[in-house]
Amino acid sequence: MQTEDAAILKAPTGAIRRCVATRVRSLSGPIRAVLLPAAILMSVSATCMAQDPAVPAAVPAAAPAGASCGERQPGDSRPRIGLALGGGGARGIAHVRILKKLEELRIPVDCIAGTSMGALVGALYATGKDADEIEAMLKTLVWKELFTDNIPRRERSLRRKDEDATRLATLGVGLSSGGKGLRIAPGFSEGQSLIAFFERETGSGRISGNFDDLPIPFRAVATDINTGKHVVLDHGSLPMAMRASMSLPGIFRPVEIEGKILLDGGLADQVPIDVVRQMGAERVIAVDVGTPLSVLDRDASLVDVLDQMSGFLTTGSAARQLATLGPTDVLVTPDLTGKVSTGDFEKADLALQIGQAAADAASGALASFSATPAQYQQFQASHHFVKFEQPVVSSIRFDNHTDYADEVLLSYLPVKVGEPLDAEAMREGIIKAYGLGTLSSINYVVTGEGNAAVVDVTAYPKPHGPGYVQAGLTLSDDLRGNHESNLRAGLLFSPISPYGAEARVLLQLGSEPALTGEYYHPFDVNSRYVANIKGGYETANFNVFDDFGNKLERYRAERFGAAGSIDRNFSNALRLSLGLERYRGGLRLEVGDPSHPDHDFEDGAAFALARVDTIDSLYFPRDGFLMQLGYRMSREGLGADADFDQVDVDAIGARSFGSHAVQLGARYHSTVSGVAPVQSLYRLGGRWRLAGFQNNQLSGQDYALAFLGYTYQLGTVLGRSAQVGGTLEYGNAWQQRDDIDFDDGIFNGSLFIGFDSWIGPLIFGYGMKEGGDSVLFIELGQSL
Repeated sequence: MQTEDAAILKAPTGAIRRCVATRVRSLSGPIRAVLLPAAILMSVSATCMAQDPAVPAAVPAAAPAGASCGERQPGDSRPRIGLALGGGGARGIAHVRILKKLEELRIPVDCIAGTSMGALVGALYATGKDADEIEAMLKTLVWKELFTDNIPRRERSLRRKDEDATRLATLGVGLSSGGKGLRIAPGFSEGQSLIAFFERETGSGRISGNFDDLPIPFRAVATDINTGKHVVLDHGSLPMAMRASMSLPGIFRPVEIEGKILLDGGLADQVPIDVVRQMGAERVIAVDVGTPLSVLDRDASLVDVLDQMSGFLTTGSAARQLATLGPTDVLVTPDLTGKVSTGDFEKADLALQIGQAAADAASGALASFSATPAQYQQFQASHHFVKFEQPVVSSIRFDNHTDYADEVLLSYLPVKVGEPLDAEAMREGIIKAYGLGTLSSINYVVTGEGNAAVVDVTAYPKPHGPGYVQAGLTLSDDLRGNHESNLRAGLLFSPISPYGAEARVLLQLGSEPALTGEYYHPFDVNSRYVANIKGGYETANFNVFDDFGNKLERYRAERFGAAGSIDRNFSNALRLSLGLERYRGGLRLEVGDPSHPDHDFEDGAAFALARVDTIDSLYFPRDGFLMQLGYRMSREGLGADADFDQVDVDAIGARSFGSHAVQLGARYHSTVSGVAPVQSLYRLGGRWRLAGFQNNQLSGQDYALAFLGYTYQLGTVLGRSAQVGGTLEYGNAWQQRDDIDFDDGIFNGSLFIGFDSWIGPLIFGYGMKEGGDSVLFIELGQSL
């Protein structure tokens, strides 16, 4: 045994030796062999020393020169009080009730240091918010939205919205440049939602400053991933410091500040008592909400062991800090074990109740910290929330590590030299920039004051790009033998030009095989004008049914060619397109009367399309509006076999009321002149398109329908929604436009349960139509 180990085991009392030996023996053999080094034994010993009343507590050192912990008026000799708030995830919500007890007892806080969740609560209190304000905010917060960087569909670019219609999802696997080959995404959240929340609640934006200038001097504690030592953050952007302190391993990516890569502070300094002492605190109130070590046996899983090993770091650092508390300090330890775990953010009320019980139990010890009414009134006068004044920008510096032009990314950020910085508009701009779908991070920090503020912007691409693997699966089955399924795999390259050009290759295998490519080319910084070219080999199946829903014939249309358009994007919600298409192919009979001949065809058309898209989901819409108006002119002069014109109108609106949502929509598709050939007929059937019919059971030159829908959100799993609902639909298809008649429609309805899964929306449903016929259906990947 090394000298340090021997020294620890020769601690002053037999109780400590027995405690250490018991804790070491409680570890399984292999773990004990790995964890026997001095660092672990020191952590265990420190824990035991903190539990042994026979061990004298360390006497706090005198406040260092230049300490920042509380200013004093002449004649005010009361000791400076420092608050050390430990980390613990959702368990840290209990901190709020300790703050509330301090307010009840008229205890002014002169300085605060916080780790992880303690940094969140401590920073909010340091900015001037009172305990009631913080509690109200934490109780209403939707935590799961803070722990993901998923951008709401309504905030994405039109380009990314279009991917919903392609039924593709980006898998987090890609081909990186620079010879790095196939790479898997880190799987961590950048924490942009969390940073935006910190910005709003602290009122500071990302303005760099000295944390001593807050109403209460503050420090956030993080861990340097390369040294394992704690890093005390006392200046810079307050939201970024809070975010660094909360860089939970496995959830958030580490944060880089001044060249250091920072993780959650609990790994090195779980309860930062030493930090508030360095700030000048003479008496300390420490709150420990950390998770104690588990009791494992030989059957412990690898995950349990790794979690326990991580726990050694946090409990060890906490024990070392708690051992420094003196007789005039106060330790508050809410009894959260077995009741609220690190990730139980939905148990905010319970955490607050337990925090209240701990605060009540500590009231007697805390009472000695109480100030006179006059002294506390002076504290309250300075402890009020003041939103930072937005400085005037004097210059902008951009550290751009992406392949986008600087102007492209800066176009999302409303920052201009000579104008005041608008922090709220900057937050919205950053979210829209993330809507590109290819950025790992885009951040900014402001240094300087008044009219000399410098804005430093940094941007990084996703590490597994610029070649992103995408996949999708569509499936339709009516449980009567009519089955369609397609597996889709794509490779998206983005960006491939400074303005954000993209290329995609898509392979589809299954009922309707295809091999297609696409090139998307913006002409300006804001992607207002875009060229879009698509082409390749495609197939589509056409079924012919009798009046009883029995399939009589099945045709496959195959075509090869391309379509190109010039698009005008007015925003991320409105687009106008003009284009041409040219295809040639054939219609082949696969099932049915062999006397029906195959035939070849030529398609050539010009088209115009207007699209407004603010809908939150193409699968389970709850809010927003989607409208598409199209006109297609097939002409022999463009290579087509026949001249005909078609008009296409779709409009869908949705509105939510808590867990409830309603949808209202209408469709009108008509061949307004000429006769459309078989491959250009409209196809109907399925949810949102007359649910009592099988997919593609109806076809015609024209169709019209209206529908009313209702969904109830059962809950979400990692941001994915599970819903039940139904539709009421009315409409029909016709072979002659003159035959369209409102009285000729057919009522349809459906009941379904669905889950917006990672491979597409999965729906089990029951469709009914007027006359009593019905159909059971399973759908995967089908959209509005």
